[in-house]
Amino acid sequence: MRPDADLIVLGGGCAGLSLGERLAESRDGVQRTIVIEARPAYVADRTWCFWRAAPHRHDALVEKSWSRLRLRSASRSVQVDCSAAPYQMLDAGSFYTRAERLIRDSTSVELKLDTRITAEPQRRADHWVVNTSRGTLTGRQIIDTRPSASPREGDSVLWQSFLGHEVVCDAPQFDDSTATLMDFAGCLDDGVLFHYVLPISPTRALIETTVFGPRPLSVADLAQSQDAALNKLCGGRTRTIVRSEHGVLPMGMRPAAPLPGGGYARVGVMSGGARASTGYAFQRIQRWARHSARMLNNGGNVAGHAPDPLIHRGMDQLFLRVVRNNPEGAAELFLSIFGMRDPMHIIRFLTDSCSVRDYAAVIAALPTGVFLREMWHGMWTATENRLEFV
Repeated sequence: MRPDADLIVLGGGCAGLSLGERLAESRDGVQRTIVIEARPAYVADRTWCFWRAAPHRHDALVEKSWSRLRLRSASRSVQVDCSAAPYQMLDAGSFYTRAERLIRDSTSVELKLDTRITAEPQRRADHWVVNTSRGTLTGRQIIDTRPSASPREGDSVLWQSFLGHEVVCDAPQFDDSTATLMDFAGCLDDGVLFHYVLPISPTRALIETTVFGPRPLSVADLAQSQDAALNKLCGGRTRTIVRSEHGVLPMGMRPAAPLPGGGYARVGVMSGGARASTGYAFQRIQRWARHSARMLNNGGNVAGHAPDPLIHRGMDQLFLRVVRNNPEGAAELFLSIFGMRDPMHIIRFLTDSCSVRDYAAVIAALPTGVFLREMWHGMWTATENRLEFV
């Protein structure tokens, strides 16, 4: 019996729709694809930000770009000229609308909204069986964009938890020429707290409270700090909340669970889509979608995100351990990195386009003492673990 599709995509979020629209645009070797999404309709529920290191397919959807960034601690402030790679904000609502249109106009890709997966997919002979709230589907291969589990302490070196509100003030309040990447607001017992401000116009801004810490935090955990940020940054002016967003992103995930069988891949933020040291994921997901669509249309197999180079992974893991074990020094650490003479070194590092020279510049900008201590501690701990195992 012929399966319903060559490919079934579980989840129609950023990763699922990014691949879906790529396949919908294909002309040769078209894959019959079904994207399953539980939401009955899409709403503008989030934003994605990234540095524009080169022209990209979503240029027309960018809501705002900034050529200047600011980082601030209690003692000093750093201004970053990023005009060579502007920091951009893309509204999810525009992304969803475009993807839905491309898929709707396609004869090879179908988006099934308001459809829940009721049981884990099962392998039967040469295809997969997926039970949904709207019936059973079969497919030759599966890409699973769903998180494998809810965020839990211990599953990631750190978690990036955030709560944000897009607000409109009744009078000008914001300098919309400069985005605030990090405004450090104190050190928690086991984490780092800062505010993130993206001014869209003099009266409109996205204001977020973010914590890098070992535990994933809920809306209730972040609400008090976010309220204080809104009161401070809106300057007491009357404000209207346009929308809210909350999320928890992994920073250094533990090894993933084994795949249930061949022809099955996991992707997305919780499966290697997010950069370990930052949580940035949008551009990485776009690169994966482009590569996957090309491979699938050439008769290839599904694949997850490619692992980062070894030096990248090593630097990310070391950086995360330093932040986790020295939260009181995190503000100075970030200001030192972004305060280097040529900020393109750190921008290329964060956008996965790093050269040896960039690696060297980033390392040179780091506080040497704390990193050497963390490296020594990591090597000693690893040696102890090996001795215990023996």
